[in-house]
Amino acid sequence: KWVSSFGPDRVDPLAHQLIRTLELPGATHWLGCDAFGRDLLALTLHASLRSAAFAAAATILTLASGTLAGTLMGVAEPRVRFALERALDGILAFPFLLFALAWAAIRGQGWGTLLGSLLIAAVPSLVRFMYLRTREILTEEYVLAARSLGAAPSAIARRHLLPALLPLALLKAPVIFAHALMAEATLSFIGVGAPIGRETWGLLLAQGKDYLIESPHIALASGLPLALTVFGLQMITSAKSDSRLES
Repeated sequence: KWVSSFGPDRVDPLAHQLIRTLELPGATHWLGCDAFGRDLLALTLHASLRSAAFAAAATILTLASGTLAGTLMGVAEPRVRFALERALDGILAFPFLLFALAWAAIRGQGWGTLLGSLLIAAVPSLVRFMYLRTREILTEEYVLAARSLGAAPSAIARRHLLPALLPLALLKAPVIFAHALMAEATLSFIGVGAPIGRETWGLLLAQGKDYLIESPHIALASGLPLALTVFGLQMITSAKSDSRLES
C-alpha cells in the first residue's frame, strides 16, 4: 500500500490514466508512464518485488533440491549411480526453452509453469556439481576412516558431506538468483512466464518492446534494473570465489 500513495501528484500511480498514456519522464512522473497511463516508477517497484520474490523462492528450492539430490546420488550404489548419471545427462541435453514452451502449452501461463521450467533448467547442473564434489569428499582420509569404523552412509552424509557442501551451495546462491531473474524475464517476455496482470521485469520488457521508438523509457525502466542487478550478483560471486581461493 505504501507504493499506491507514492508520487508527487498523490494520485494512485497504478491506476489506469489514459490521458497520461506513454507520457515521457518529467516532474510529475519521474520515469514516465506506460501504455496504460500508470506511473512507471511505482510499477517498476512492484515488478521488482515480484521478480525478486520469485527468484528468491526459486533459489531456495534449487539449492535445497540440488544439494540433497547430489548428495544422495554421490552415496548411491554404483549401478544406481550409473543410471542416475545417464538420466542426468539426458535432462541436461534437453533445451531449456523448448521444455518451457512445451510445459506452457500443457499447463498454461503462470507461476507454476515458470517455476517448473526454471527448476528443470537449474537443478540438474547443481546436482552434477554437488555429485562430483560429493565423490571427491568421499575419497578424503577422514571419510575413509569413518567408513572403516562402520559409519552408515546416512551418518557420513550428515556429519561430513552436508557441512562441506553447504558453503558451496551458498557460494552458488547469487548465480542461481541471477539466473532465476533472467529466466523469469526471458519466459515472461515471450509470453510463457508470469501471469498477465502480475507485472514483473519480464512483462514490462514485453510491453516496452512495442514502444521502443516513441517511448523507450518503458523498456529502460525494467531493463536497467535487471541488467544492473544481474551484473551486481555476478560481481558478488566473483568476489566470493576469489576470497575462497585466497583462503
